[in-house]
Amino acid sequence: MAIRIDQFYPKFRARAIYVVLGFEIFIGLIAAATYIVLLAGDIGKPLEHLTISGAVFGFLQLILTPFIVAYVSEPAKLIAEAVVHVSQQDSTVKPPNINLARHERSGLKALVQIIYDLALGTQPTAAPAAAAPSAAQTAAVTAMPAELAAQLLELMPCGVAALNSRREVIFANQLAPTLINSDQKRSLELIFDNGDTLENWLTECEASKVRDQKSWSRVANRLPDDPERRQYDVIASYQKASPVADTVLLFIDRTSAYAPAQENMDFIALAAHELRGPITVIRGYLDILDSELQPLLQPDQKELIDRLNVSANRLSGYVNNILNVSRYDRRHLQLHLHEDRIENIFSGLIDDLAMRARTQNRLLSVDIPPGLPTVAADRASVSEVIANLVDNAIKYSSEGGQIIVRASVKGDFVEVTVQDFGIGIPGAIMGNLFNKFYRSHRSRQSVSGTGLGLYISKAIIESHGGTIWARSTEGRGSTFGFSLPIYSTVADKLLRSNSANEGIIESSNGWIKNHAMYRG
Repeated sequence: MAIRIDQFYPKFRARAIYVVLGFEIFIGLIAAATYIVLLAGDIGKPLEHLTISGAVFGFLQLILTPFIVAYVSEPAKLIAEAVVHVSQQDSTVKPPNINLARHERSGLKALVQIIYDLALGTQPTAAPAAAAPSAAQTAAVTAMPAELAAQLLELMPCGVAALNSRREVIFANQLAPTLINSDQKRSLELIFDNGDTLENWLTECEASKVRDQKSWSRVANRLPDDPERRQYDVIASYQKASPVADTVLLFIDRTSAYAPAQENMDFIALAAHELRGPITVIRGYLDILDSELQPLLQPDQKELIDRLNVSANRLSGYVNNILNVSRYDRRHLQLHLHEDRIENIFSGLIDDLAMRARTQNRLLSVDIPPGLPTVAADRASVSEVIANLVDNAIKYSSEGGQIIVRASVKGDFVEVTVQDFGIGIPGAIMGNLFNKFYRSHRSRQSVSGTGLGLYISKAIIESHGGTIWARSTEGRGSTFGFSLPIYSTVADKLLRSNSANEGIIESSNGWIKNHAMYRG
């Protein structure tokens, strides 16, 4: 039977005294027995026997004291671990195991549970000395406040929802973006970007945190073309093992504030579409001039033509990125994937990429071994990703620097990496690399670009069922990599979906819900 928590310390102190005294008496008896045995065998040397007995006493103390101290101080250790865990100062400290029967009997389990309750800001759950009220008394006391609270939440000017530990919606007012799914259960209707989703955050909280808060902006509930589409700022609060709800969500409707930005993006996409035609004409004429005047051009004139070609191609890349971002934001990045080889995809780019590197005084090296497995790919889209990554490596590497493109097999995927030895990326901004329009303060000042290349590259690779990543050391260079599924691993799914990429991407309600596209 568990003791009350106010009795824990007196019982603990008494136990510690009994254990230590018993330990001392036990060792003393062994030392005395040793002396008596030695004395009985050799009566003429009592001083030596006393010395030996003392040595035995000291040796046993030296060996057994750490175990006795560990046993006696175990409650302090468990309480300290609980405090460190709830303070979140050291995520490597695991919560103590207080579920042993002896901890329940001693009252230690109840004591540690109170630490957790206080950290959560909830009423401690330890049983009071007085008898608990009956169910009827509790219902009479709590029914009216609960009913009043529900009415007040319905009057709130923002959406409110609560989730239990299984992430099920247990409450939602009328303004909360929810829907009834096929299982006749209420669920949240939200579209998160870039894998930074509510689900991923909750998984992280459940693994390592007692409580936490997070917010997201521009979270939509439906696709852009839907007339009922709304955009929210979402605020989430998590409290582990809360008796009311593990997660509470607030939804602030900011549709009217964010609408102009969406209209601006639509205008930019329209302008980019109109620019595509003239840019194509310019590139065509440059190709003609390059081929027709090749025998007549001096080296400096040839370099000028090359630079014009590079600038025209880069401008074309910017336009394509803007158009692709518009498609991706509207969840229209639907691709048809076919069997292809990385070396074949790269062979169509090598001349243009080599010219870009050469005009910027960079050395481009390619290490793509022959015989790699075929991949499931949309050639034009993957070409755009490779061009974006190599172009970034050229821009952020040093004069005369080397850029290395490699490819290899990694499990069920073929991985392509682009490595440079340039300025590198500060660790503080690594998490924002694949966000739309994100460019660091340093790169905005020194390097041209739109901040869309990595965003759309991530969209393309995830739309293939692959992943994209980056690692960097500031001042030593960066490596960007992406993976594409080996064709044989997804061939059946592609055949069933007529080569459409939906067949190899986990989706919800028929469309990619969170931009968090996983391997098929």
